[in-house]
Amino acid sequence: MTKTSTSKTNVNLPSQNMFQSTTDNESDAEIDLFYDQIKSKLDGLLTNPQDETINRILAYSKSK
Repeated sequence: MTKTSTSKTNVNLPSQNMFQSTTDNESDAEIDLFYDQIKSKLDGLLTNPQDETINRILAYSKSK
């Protein structure tokens, strides 16, 4: 008969030290600043698409 046992420490699981936080307050602030800078331009695209954009969408929908 073979006797087996399981270790109480999980050697196969990654430890907390292996992972570093990728989100810092500085990077969050940079993302927020970037979004604030492009927000009005993105809103403009939603409300006032260019004629060329509309024509491309129409041409694509007719081709399918």
